[in-house]
Amino acid sequence: MCPTVLGRLHTRVAILIGPAILGLILSLVTGNEGYIVLIGVYLLLGVALDTGFYPFIIKWQPPWLTGILAIGEFVILYVLAQVLEVGLEPVTAAWFFWVSWVIAVWTRIVILPIVSLSWIENGGEFRPTRWSIPPEQESLPIVAVAEETGGGRLVREFSTINQLPQELRNLPSPSGVHRAPPPPAAR
Repeated sequence: MCPTVLGRLHTRVAILIGPAILGLILSLVTGNEGYIVLIGVYLLLGVALDTGFYPFIIKWQPPWLTGILAIGEFVILYVLAQVLEVGLEPVTAAWFFWVSWVIAVWTRIVILPIVSLSWIENGGEFRPTRWSIPPEQESLPIVAVAEETGGGRLVREFSTINQLPQELRNLPSPSGVHRAPPPPAAR
């Protein structure tokens, strides 16, 4: 996949919905808001990396690179979580990050292609599918018609100037799509 910057942001927000719900549930159950804070910091870190770092470093992202980026994001998020004191123990924060990452990756691999069939072709962006130029505004080619040159018999035989012989005009269409013209009325 070749995500655009906007596609990276759309995808990042979409895949972190599941981990944010998990963080909200864990925060409510345990009474520790550190889970939801960690997901918020992870989203902000992802937005910063997706807009200011990844577009300049990554031109094409093969599937194996996702794991390497996850390790780098984990290290940065771990340091940020310790500096910002999000309220989670280091082991709990690491466990929660990797569970969230697995949920996010499965969302990206399984859910997003079902939700938006053109998501990958749109560079990770969620946008309406439509023509870039409406069919009504599509320019049509102008075909030049050459004057009759009066070429040889072979040229006249294969040209479109000739009319069909009468016996061929009254035959039904081989495909059955076009009806034969009615026979000329007798006078």
